[in-house]
Amino acid sequence: MVSKKVVQPELITEDKKVKITRILLKPGEGTPLHTHSLDNIAVIMQGSTMKDVETDGKFKNVDQKSGDVHYVSGTGRTHSFANTGTSPLEIVPIELK
Repeated sequence: MVSKKVVQPELITEDKKVKITRILLKPGEGTPLHTHSLDNIAVIMQGSTMKDVETDGKFKNVDQKSGDVHYVSGTGRTHSFANTGTSPLEIVPIELK
């Protein structure tokens, strides 16, 4: 875990083909440790800097910009991340089933 306050994703909608959630992190907040078992497209709604931490402790700092879109492969990667910037970080992951 990379932050003191862990925030769970908010479920927007889910059906047989997709699951759409919303992650809104204030500065200092982070996600729980989680595994990407499905391919997903992550849309950055509000950008900030995040610290992305692997289970072995390795990390990278990433500047996410509003409007960025990332493809995340469902390879079973386990990690957590935290908003280390000064503004809110909002991400809408769209998992493809």
